[in-house]
Amino acid sequence: MVLMIIDSHVHMYIRDMQPDSIVEAYLAPLKALEAIMDMGVEEEFIWPEFRADDKELIKGMDMAGVDKSIILPLDHGLVEKPKIDFEEMNQWVFERSEVYPDRLIPFVGIDPNRGARAIKFVEECVSKWDAKGVKVYPANGFYPQDEDLDDFWTAMEDMELVVVTHSGAAWGPLKEEYCHPSFYGAVLERHPSLKIVIAHLGGKWREESYDLLERYDNAFADCSALQGWLPSQPDMVISRLKEVAEKAPDKVFFGSDWPVFELSYTTKQWVEFVVESDWADDGVKEKLMHLNIRKILDI
Repeated sequence: MVLMIIDSHVHMYIRDMQPDSIVEAYLAPLKALEAIMDMGVEEEFIWPEFRADDKELIKGMDMAGVDKSIILPLDHGLVEKPKIDFEEMNQWVFERSEVYPDRLIPFVGIDPNRGARAIKFVEECVSKWDAKGVKVYPANGFYPQDEDLDDFWTAMEDMELVVVTHSGAAWGPLKEEYCHPSFYGAVLERHPSLKIVIAHLGGKWREESYDLLERYDNAFADCSALQGWLPSQPDMVISRLKEVAEKAPDKVFFGSDWPVFELSYTTKQWVEFVVESDWADDGVKEKLMHLNIRKILDI
């Protein structure tokens, strides 16, 4: 019986925080559903209700039995400028999270390509809001191992922040060739106390993720987006969870990627699948659902 649930991979945003091209990319799966769902998603129409706020998140958490969620803002502003810049976006996330201090743990969404400005802004978020980590998105256009970014990783290490990085597939103007987990090998090597979480188990490159988890004490991963294979392929998802139990039971965290899959397979269903399915004993499930992430965040 799982006693606590922490969702390590959640997003909150309002429409103007994301560039049009990014919204179009995220809406691509919805366009495919137009024939069977009256959603009004047209090619020339940028969905104005592209929104995931704190009230909807808390409602979904309550339905799913999730105790805490880690909020990961998305900074795509260097790909295409949104109406609301990254500073205001992060401020909104932190202020909305303050309403639920026992439920929401906001990270800073930042693109390391912003250079010294990125470091300064993260320092301000740590000082003002006690930020616990950052979310980065290599598909914006950077290779994590580039030496030009080393000042950023050094600063994150010095501030003892957890770094969550996107990995795997990317769409639209985002480039997935930047998203191999293996690119973080050099970063982990140069910064042995910097904790890096590979999102989505590395996606199509999950073997690269497992290699990092085995080689580096400071490498971790989350299993968010794995429910994208449900409900059609439950056996495949079970096999992936069994992989986690066998290869890295102490280093992988539960995640939902809320709200991305809510129209197809809700977080409530995902939680129930992971907790109730026969892929590991209760001890391993406890690690995935809350113990592992609590350990690296000291919560």
